[in-house]
Amino acid sequence: MRYSNRDSFVLASPSAMGRELCSLEAVMAGIAAGARGCVLPVSTSKDGITLVCATGSYRAAQTGETLTACDHDFASLRAAYPKIVSFGQALECVKAAGGGLGVELHHHQAAAQVRVSLKYSEYLDKAYFCGLPMEEAGRLAARYPDIQVMADLDETPEDPVAFVRSAQNLRLFGLRGAPGVLSEALCNEALRCGLFLASTDTSDPEALRCMKARGVNFIETSRPDLAATLMAPDPELEPEPEPQEETFVPFSNTGSAEFIPYYEREENEDGDCTADDGGADRPEAPAAQDQPQADGEPDTAEAGGQA
Repeated sequence: MRYSNRDSFVLASPSAMGRELCSLEAVMAGIAAGARGCVLPVSTSKDGITLVCATGSYRAAQTGETLTACDHDFASLRAAYPKIVSFGQALECVKAAGGGLGVELHHHQAAAQVRVSLKYSEYLDKAYFCGLPMEEAGRLAARYPDIQVMADLDETPEDPVAFVRSAQNLRLFGLRGAPGVLSEALCNEALRCGLFLASTDTSDPEALRCMKARGVNFIETSRPDLAATLMAPDPELEPEPEPQEETFVPFSNTGSAEFIPYYEREENEDGDCTADDGGADRPEAPAAQDQPQADGEPDTAEAGGQA
């Protein structure tokens, strides 16, 4: 998927369309509703398995006990929470749809395993990493120059120009924040300098319109169906056809040598229109041909001559 920082995409949140948080159903429902990709928060289990997990922990279905992902192995977590989703499973769903991917990190250590999965799946250039503050994001970008890292903002910077320069010096891919944090001045400066912008989850129609108007590239929402409708390009009005000059073509008798206007014509007894031309230029009636006579009748011409 080729794109520039002048394009905007709708990404489904981990709980898209009211589905269970961080489930495969949420990923598939969001893409089916019109999203061009999704955002996957990740955590790592004790034995190094990358999981799709928004809170960093799971609650056991039967006992209600909370299990921290980094303190338990994958088998224990799956026994407590059977619907657990690995990052590889979710990645296959995103790849099947051909959309973009935002990887939200809770800790920079999870980036290494995710990077390997993306690189093996040839999806590294279609994903960006987010969830880390500016300094941590800069260190991650320096450690892995082949990944695209965004810095998360907690508040709007007082000096957007200086802040964007700092992000450029850290070799960051872009900036991510809540719709209220991404001010118009910050968006304009970031886009002008070639950075990308991403917003956090919102389903407010006014905020979605604002993000599109400010040029935010990756708009995260739990209602991609609503966002896709609001972000659809306005249909261009078809230009009105130019008025054409009317050309009057009078009726005429095909094959006649001279056109006779309708008002100079007269109707005969049969109701047909005939031209009243005073008999001029009328062809003479052909001479009557001799009719064959019946046997026994005398010829008048011969009879008169013999008389």
